[in-house]
Amino acid sequence: MGYYGSGGYGYGWVVIQPPKRRRVDSREVIDLMISWAVLTIAFGAASILAGSLIGLAVAGVAVATAFIAHELSHRQVARRYGLYAKYRAWYAGLALALALALFSTKFLGRTFVFAAPGAVYIMALYPISNPKAEIRVAEAGPLANIAVAIITLIVSTALPFPWHYYALAVGSVNAWIAFFNLLPIPPLDGFKILRGAPGEWVALFAVALALYFFT
Repeated sequence: MGYYGSGGYGYGWVVIQPPKRRRVDSREVIDLMISWAVLTIAFGAASILAGSLIGLAVAGVAVATAFIAHELSHRQVARRYGLYAKYRAWYAGLALALALALFSTKFLGRTFVFAAPGAVYIMALYPISNPKAEIRVAEAGPLANIAVAIITLIVSTALPFPWHYYALAVGSVNAWIAFFNLLPIPPLDGFKILRGAPGEWVALFAVALALYFFT
């Protein structure tokens, strides 16, 4: 098995002959559910310590729209380019995210989440030589988060309290995931986009940064 590109949060390229037919990957489903549960606890750490089930539920919705939408967007765009793609959890990253969130909430009074739960691995018979495919796959995850953040920001203006707050919380998590993944640091999405399309990276990063401060 060869390896093309880099793994980590976002996606990686793996060169391998894909299966002839796509079937439900039970490991992928389990990895997605475990990652979602761990990140829900991490983002909902303050609610857990405060004994707020509503806050934890909001964190669950936020993580579902942010993390799952992000990863599945990478996967689906890759498949549109004829590639075989699937999500795999990074359990060391999940453990770090959980420990850091609980520690910072308990002892610093502010929740900090290092969101590195896993990656979508993309498989092909030969090394990927289409730079456009890599850029579009990299952009798909942050774009999904930006879209959710914008929608929740708009919807929140028409909602009464506390639904207004809940919508902003969902948008805030999505804005953070978009901003974090657009940082130009390998193996994050931002590094891949900046390398292949600097102008598009600047535009996406500016929008994500603005949303992070407005949600």
